[in-house]
Amino acid sequence: MIPVGFARAAWIVAAKDLRLEWRTWETLSSTLVFSLTVVVVFQFAFGLGTVRELGAARLVPGVIWTVVAFAAVVGMLRSLQLERARDTLGALFLCPVDRGAVYVGKAFANLVKLSLLQALLLPLTAVLFGHVLLPILVPLGLVCLVHGIGLTELGTLFAAVTTRLGRGEALLAVLLFPAASPLLISAVKCTAAALAGEPLATVSRWMLLSAGLDALYLLVGLATFEFVLEE
Repeated sequence: MIPVGFARAAWIVAAKDLRLEWRTWETLSSTLVFSLTVVVVFQFAFGLGTVRELGAARLVPGVIWTVVAFAAVVGMLRSLQLERARDTLGALFLCPVDRGAVYVGKAFANLVKLSLLQALLLPLTAVLFGHVLLPILVPLGLVCLVHGIGLTELGTLFAAVTTRLGRGEALLAVLLFPAASPLLISAVKCTAAALAGEPLATVSRWMLLSAGLDALYLLVGLATFEFVLEE
């Protein structure tokens, strides 16, 4: 059997996961319902009067990233639980491909699903919390992308750990949130700057920190993913 290149193998894995999601919409539908419920609860808790008084830049970033973080736990774990249930991880590991390509493919598929969730979540918060989205769409989208990459890289790795142990979302949250706390703090800071209409240059240190964390998480995932899933 001819070995498949790293990029090609990663794309095959990602395309498989995305096709499965496209057929069922199971992960996106559940995370979307969860996100909608949490955002509505936050909106009723704060009220538009509080939002106008404090400003959307002080309240909305925490709401967005709280929702994204918890929704990511559900979505990322689901993809690997399906592999375990159908025993397809063993088949993947029998293929003549770099094991890191499997990790990259799954992380990319998770990033696409998380980005779709964010694309639906941002207009929803704009409507419910009364902030203007279009003028800040580009910097806010960049913030979501940079921090979403790190979250999916780390989340995919820890989801593999929890599925190997036969545990669920609770253990994944315990592992993911402390490790991702610098990334989530940076996400809140950068999102607040974008919502306030400030250029991202004012939070360039946070953006560089996040980019560095993205690179670090990727290297750790590539180095350890094979050992995490070994029986």
